[in-house]
Amino acid sequence: MVTSTMGTPTSITVKRVERLTPTSVRVTLDPGAHAESWTFVPGGFLTFCLPCAEPALMRSYSLVQGPEDALPQVVVKEVRPGGGSAFINRRFHEGMQLMAYPPQGRMFPEAWNATDAQYVMFAAGMGITPLLSVIKHVLHTRQTNSVVLFCGNRSARDILLLEELETLNAHPQVTVVHVLSDGSMDEALHNGRIDGKKALELLATVPATGTPRRMLISGPEGMRQSVLMALLDSGIDPADVRLEDFTHPPHLDEPISESCEVHVDTPSGPRKFAFDPRREDLLDAMDDRGIDAPSSCRGGVCGNCQVKVLEGEVVVANNYALTAEERRQGWVLCCQAKPLTSSLRLRFKEAR
Repeated sequence: MVTSTMGTPTSITVKRVERLTPTSVRVTLDPGAHAESWTFVPGGFLTFCLPCAEPALMRSYSLVQGPEDALPQVVVKEVRPGGGSAFINRRFHEGMQLMAYPPQGRMFPEAWNATDAQYVMFAAGMGITPLLSVIKHVLHTRQTNSVVLFCGNRSARDILLLEELETLNAHPQVTVVHVLSDGSMDEALHNGRIDGKKALELLATVPATGTPRRMLISGPEGMRQSVLMALLDSGIDPADVRLEDFTHPPHLDEPISESCEVHVDTPSGPRKFAFDPRREDLLDAMDDRGIDAPSSCRGGVCGNCQVKVLEGEVVVANNYALTAEERRQGWVLCCQAKPLTSSLRLRFKEAR
């Protein structure tokens, strides 16, 4: 069985609500005494426990603040009346208190902080929100990092956070290119939707900087998958690609097991081992014990480390590399899985 976890919620206070457009707001939050739990996570998200339903409605939103900002911020666009985004847009006010899960996210690997890099980003619509914090992070971390952002929207009036994007575009290490589907841009390349074909055409215009190139993708599922597949098919290393969506499924907290005995059927025969899931993920545990669990990206993109959960239950961060049918059948990625039960039985694909 496969489920998800979000940690432990804390109380938080709405510090400020800024109206950005008729249907979107920026919310600044104050975690108060729980500030230690609310550390900055580039490309991260928080989850509100919204008191507009019984039980509370769980909704997650990407954080947009940078590492130098004192308080967490989210931007929320109202999607439909009566939903969580409408409650935030219409009912949030200064001084309001509620419960929320602290920042989480695996969009930006810690290892990427070790070297200078050129970050090429593809965003569509609200997909800009997690990338905003990543841009601020990479510029803050290394002055020689550079960013090229391709930002897709229907029209100029639909560009969220336009003023902030223009400020970033003035930075000597940042280039922001807008792609509009209404056909109003001067250059043909900058008209249309960002999909796999368009992404490769845009990427071809980006000059090399002599530093490693990292790719980040954020937007609706169809856009993410199209761009991801095009990048991988063009020969880009899966380890250099990360993707995120602009919404996150609501999850309730589940306890991670303190210890787990794993029985895994491998191509070379059955293996058994025990490990502490609080200290290492399943893939690391297998690697440490000499079990062949091939992987390239360790970020849920390449899909090489698939196993099927036959017995027990795990929590997964994301399964982007798997099809919906594979997920229904119980396949997970070792690099994304942590046990919720004290024992697991797993099986690798026969092709492995």
